[in-house]
Amino acid sequence: MKKLRSRGVGALLVFFFAFMGLMCGTAPAGADEQGACEDVKLTGSGSVDFLSQYIWRGYALSAGSAVMQPSFTLGSHGFSFNVWGNFDTAQELFSRGAKWNETDFTGSYSRELFKNFTGTVGTIYYNLPNGRFDALEVYGGVSYAFPWFTVGFTTYREVTHTPGWWMQLDLSRNFPLPWCGMSVDLGMTFGYLVLLDDDTLVHPSGRLDSYSAFHSGTLNAGLRIPVLKWLTLTPKIGFAFPLTGEAADIIEANSWDGESSHVFGGLNITAAF
Repeated sequence: MKKLRSRGVGALLVFFFAFMGLMCGTAPAGADEQGACEDVKLTGSGSVDFLSQYIWRGYALSAGSAVMQPSFTLGSHGFSFNVWGNFDTAQELFSRGAKWNETDFTGSYSRELFKNFTGTVGTIYYNLPNGRFDALEVYGGVSYAFPWFTVGFTTYREVTHTPGWWMQLDLSRNFPLPWCGMSVDLGMTFGYLVLLDDDTLVHPSGRLDSYSAFHSGTLNAGLRIPVLKWLTLTPKIGFAFPLTGEAADIIEANSWDGESSHVFGGLNITAAF
């Protein structure tokens, strides 16, 4: 698993620095070093979420404690590289007390294929304290921006120790408000989970060898408040719920708090540059 961890992180780092080198290498011959990278147009953002609970694909991965989730993203010409983490302020499972318990590395490429229709491909490496549970996913998706909402569909494939598929439908809408540049973000997601052979999930009837069903959905809302040109605050709330009875049993058995439905919320702070 240590080899998998080093390969996963290494692959993402190679992905990022390779595309940066490629972008710089597209400048006209004879341009000086500064001019060679003028067209890169590197963008970046940093954010942190302060949330009442960590919810991932329906599962509660914290219980009775708030979490802090910082994120940093760099992008250029459709390529992006993101590092995200989770800090549990009072982790109850595995070890007690405050703990940094996850770091994710994501590399992706997005492109508008035609007006309002965008395609994305990428990979995510999930780095967990116990290397046995580290995971590597590849994914691809499309989205279309209608005048009244945006719809997207993404398929994720886990390729290490829990081979399976996660297919997610996303619907979102932003409503501008007439005050101080504020807006309301509304969204919902619905996920379908396929596990071909899994030894990490718990099923009430015993070990889960395979599973295929509509799994979980999420409703979320946020109030986007621009504080400065580059700084935004977003109070938000979400509701995660199972989509079937069997999904409810599996989510309940694998959530740290033993529940199948969750209401969670908090504050996002984002700085863009």
